[in-house]
Formats: sequence, C-alpha cells, structure tokens
Amino acid sequence: SLYLGACNTRVVTMTVTRPAMLNAAAVGNTMTVGPVAAPNPQYLPAAAEVSANLQGRITNSLNRSIRLVAQGGGIVITGAVLANDYSEVVERNNRTCSRSVQTRNAQGQIEYRSENYPCTDLRRVGTAVSRVQFSITNGQSGQVVFDQIYDNPHRIVTTGIESSYENNPPAYINPDQALATARGENVEHFARVILPWQEQVNVQYEDCNGDATCRQGIEQAQANNLAGAEPLFTTVIGQFQTAGAAVPPDQAEKIGEAFYNRGVTRMYLGRYAQAVADLTRAIAIRPDEDEWQNQLTEAQQMSRDEEALRQQGAIANQTQDVQRAGTP
Repeated sequence: SLYLGACNTRVVTMTVTRPAMLNAAAVGNTMTVGPVAAPNPQYLPAAAEVSANLQGRITNSLNRSIRLVAQGGGIVITGAVLANDYSEVVERNNRTCSRSVQTRNAQGQIEYRSENYPCTDLRRVGTAVSRVQFSITNGQSGQVVFDQIYDNPHRIVTTGIESSYENNPPAYINPDQALATARGENVEHFARVILPWQEQVNVQYEDCNGDATCRQGIEQAQANNLAGAEPLFTTVIGQFQTAGAAVPPDQAEKIGEAFYNRGVTRMYLGRYAQAVADLTRAIAIRPDEDEWQNQLTEAQQMSRDEEALRQQGAIANQTQDVQRAGTP
C-alpha cells in the first residue's frame, strides 16, 4: 500500500522475511514439541493450546526444510504455562453532560437551549495475563540452548455512558478470546527463535525532484510491481549510470533520488549487492540524506539475513558479493 509522507516523499509498505535466531540445520532441521506443563491444573487447556499452536507454526513454517517429528528431533522444545489469568474492572468517571432542549418563546416560536445534567463515563478494562516458559534442548547432546519466560499482559478497553437519559454499558469482553490472544502472541514471539518470520516495513521513496518517469516508478512500487519499477528509475538515471560519471549540481537531487529509489527497489527484489552499490552512489551524490544511510544499513542487514536463511535451509543456495558490488 502507498500513502503520502512528507511533501516530496512516498511511503510503500513492504514485507520482509527475517531468519530464525537459532539455526536448526546443524541438527537436521527436525523439531519435536515435548510436554508443555501446567503447574496449576486450571492451566491444562491453555497448555494444550500452546502446544498445538506451536506445532502448527512449525508444520506451516516459511522454512519448508524443517520437519516436525513426534520424538527424536534435532531440537526438543518444552514449556510451561506459568500464568493464564483474566481480571476485569469497570471504571466510573462522573462529569456534566449537556443536551439541546426544545422550547417555545413568548411568541410561540420554537427555540433551543442547552441543558446540563449529570452523567457517568464507564470504562470496562479487561487484562489477560499469559506467562509461558519455553526451553530448547539439543536433541543429540541434551544441552539446554535456550530458556526464556514470555510475559504478555493483553489489555482490552470498552466504553459506555449512563445518565437519566441514556444507558449504554461498555461492551462485553470475552475472557477466553483475550487469553487466547495473549497466549498466541507469546507463542509467536518464541517462534521467531526457531522459525523464519515476516514483518511489514514502511519504505520511503523520493520523487526525483518531480520527475514524471520517477513518479511512474513509484506507482509501480505501489502496485507491488518492483520489477516494473526498477527500469523506470534506471531511465531517470540515464547517462549517469557509469560509476565515475559526475553529476552536475543542478541534477544532483533528481539523480541522487533516482539512485536511492532504484537501490531500495533492488533491495526488496533481493538483489542486495546492487542495492548496496546504488545506495552508496546515492549517498555520495547527496551526503546530507540521513535516512538513506539507514536504508543502506538495512540492505546490508537483509543481505546477512539472506545468508542466514540460506544456512538454515529456508532459501535456495545463491551468492551475492555485497562488498564488491558494482552498479550496472
């Protein structure tokens, strides 16, 4: 999606795949979900749901080389539901409300006047607390390689009002749904340790000093057609493609922004070496653009992420030399 940012920028939302924190390829990319304990017997259903949720995430992982096995996995995951509790309060705030009242004046004409009356704002505040411990053991050596408690209070607020003229109580909060959401968020955060995950990032594009072809390129990026956007930015760069080509000061804004846009586009096309080269060139032309340095850092990080994903077996083997990249 695309929305307007500052006056000369556009922001496009991209999806990025991040690697797991733990590389399970070294132990065969097999995982076993062991017992999820419930010290409080009332937490047994929650423990069963945590186990099923985690198994489902492993089965449907972005890394298709990972296999879920009933026992004997290269890594063994165990856990414990330490808290699964819901509490609720209704807060009341007395204040003065007003309403418009219809009256007739001495001549029989309709008039309206404001009338104050006491009223009470109501806030129903529900808090679902999920605390889950996850441990990872090397299935071959028995060594515990990870152990962490995830604590996630999930808060929901609904509002209402009451008075002599209105009675709108706050909407009901479903405790089971609130707790399921809190547990699910804990499982999702832990799953990033063992599985690749995706996030949405907002990427800023520049308008190349109002260039029409550049605007078409941004529109293609907006439509998720990055492959169609790239050649449009290349067209804007034109005769300045060559690494040593000097850019006149009156062209610096347009050409620098075109290199930046193409670099960002190539980054999200997965061509990180070219992206680093383009962004480096853009910064050389426009050294005062602080945000561009952030995007260069992100391109370098995404290149490292790709290498980690490859080592984890999540993507096919391919190589890019980010350090010696040239700009075609």
